Amino acid sequence: MAQRVATEYKKLVLELQASEMESFIHLFQHAEFETEVRIFENGEKEIVLFSKEEQLPFSFKLNGNKYTCEGACMIRDVKLANQVRIAVRKFKGTAIAHRIYPTYTMIYYYVSGNVIKIVEQKQDRETIVFEYKDTLGDMQRLFEASGVEDEIKWIRMHIDQLLDLRNKRTILQLPNAKIDRQLNELSHQLFILEA
Repeated sequence: MAQRVATEYKKLVLELQASEMESFIHLFQHAEFETEVRIFENGEKEIVLFSKEEQLPFSFKLNGNKYTCEGACMIRDVKLANQVRIAVRKFKGTAIAHRIYPTYTMIYYYVSGNVIKIVEQKQDRETIVFEYKDTLGDMQRLFEASGVEDEIKWIRMHIDQLLDLRNKRTILQLPNAKIDRQLNELSHQLFILEA
């Protein structure tokens, strides 16, 4: 298996409540990284993480009761890169992370701490390895956005289809009780929606 050379965060956005700041620092201290917290006069904070090989500063700006960190960084220490990944997931960050290997790069897209897309980049070619699709959520949003008018159109179309089927069955002298029940239910729904 190829050895990772570095992880480059092209974009990294973290929003922490003031109460979460201590938890953020603890996450790295628990993994045995030395941390240094610098507090500035305007209330902003800089948290510097130290590994054997490098130091990584996170500058947090105070916005109301939230601290926001936006930036980019290159991390060569694999253990530190993994801990930053855990922080992005835990604190529901947004990021574009390039995991760089000798012959290719894996690009991870995070939204609200979740990986939504993974792309393999080899020379000038990109291949989508994974892409999250919220099909059920998309359908629900589409249904809610369509509104009552579209539901009325759908019910009318369904009623027309049932009436056509009923007429054919009547010609063939087949029972229509099931169709009549469905028509009754749809007519009632249509009455409620149009009211």
